[in-house]
Amino acid sequence: MVLKYSPANRRITPGALVRGLLFVVVFCSGLAGLYLGTSVTDRPGVHDAGILAKIYYTLGLFVLGGLDLGTPVGGPLHGRVLLWFAYFAAPAITATAVIEGVMRVLSPGDLKLRRLRKHVVIGGAGRIALLYLRELREREPNRPVVVVENSPSVSLDEARDVHRALIVNGDIASEALLRRLRLDRAERVLLLTGDDFINMDAATKALKIEPNLRSRIVAHVANLRLMQAMAHTEIASACEVFNTHQVAASHLVQTQLIDYFHTTEARDLVVLLGFGRFGHTVLAELQRSAPGKFDKVVMVDVDATRRAHIFDEQVGFAKDYRRYLIDGDMRDPNVWIELEAKCPLTGCEPVVIVGSGDDGTNLRTAMWLTSKYPDAHVVQRSFRRSTFAEQISDDCAFQTFSVADLLTQSLPAHWFGDRDDAPVSESKSS
Repeated sequence: MVLKYSPANRRITPGALVRGLLFVVVFCSGLAGLYLGTSVTDRPGVHDAGILAKIYYTLGLFVLGGLDLGTPVGGPLHGRVLLWFAYFAAPAITATAVIEGVMRVLSPGDLKLRRLRKHVVIGGAGRIALLYLRELREREPNRPVVVVENSPSVSLDEARDVHRALIVNGDIASEALLRRLRLDRAERVLLLTGDDFINMDAATKALKIEPNLRSRIVAHVANLRLMQAMAHTEIASACEVFNTHQVAASHLVQTQLIDYFHTTEARDLVVLLGFGRFGHTVLAELQRSAPGKFDKVVMVDVDATRRAHIFDEQVGFAKDYRRYLIDGDMRDPNVWIELEAKCPLTGCEPVVIVGSGDDGTNLRTAMWLTSKYPDAHVVQRSFRRSTFAEQISDDCAFQTFSVADLLTQSLPAHWFGDRDDAPVSESKSS
């Protein structure tokens, strides 16, 4: 079942405007007929009555069953025609309005929304949303789920057909739509769209509509700057904020890189291939958890210089290592020529983290690196676990990890289950 909704649905629709105009036309026709001297058989003095009486009797034509006025008689022909027109048109307008109202109430989708109890609302249908939905179904197969998505997506088919979610097409940040989602009876709200502002805007509006959702709203924020800026705000304390890159980066540094640093005598060289949000969180975690373990960091990205400025503003570079920036694509041979000129990889045991947003490019680059630099410790990032990638990593002797697996393992237990046995936790705003 897919419900289509947009804020425009709350505005005056063309159909409602037409009905309004017809009502005015029919009402004026009936009133004009009485004013022109037309009488009715069961109310012979109505044409001589005052204005309020004429308005009352004309409005009575719109009541299903009507008032017992009798038939138009007397007066000019055009007056009787106008009154007869009102006799037939008025109940027709009322009947169509009643039928439309009944159809709205009996709409299968609206009925499903009205019946919701202890349901989970998921904003967005991207990779993170589906990841959570799959895990939810593993733990709670019968939990009612509503997925709100603004644009068509193949993932909606999986959410509806495989995971039995009720799909609502609309903007999760629309206050009118949020009110239809029965938030007062919702178990939890997860805002997992790809737009940080939409997630936080929807969280703010949801709490305004239903304050009891406090500590039961989860919002994904990918931008580190935004996370830090709102770390001590009221909205951050009222909901749980998390970052998938932070989860993955923390796991990578704690379980793989620190142990590797301990096995090398000299301070290490770190190469970050891809310096977007994931690269930012890896370097921030390295600075926090492994200070003094590396003395050089090379950042390679098509927009490395600009992104380094962003990192410096958001987090700040530590002073205990040297850094090198290379603006270019890791697939470009000239990038590696420049890298060797600035900071040679031969003759040392560098840590190379292949972390662009393209899993295929990451895998190919990791394979090439292990053949070109056999002493390098290469780590390849992917979003989903791939049996093929794991087999290749074993054959080529590099490390691989799945962000999806790490996130699944890190999902708190209280994101599942009833509110009665779920602990109230503080916002994950760092």
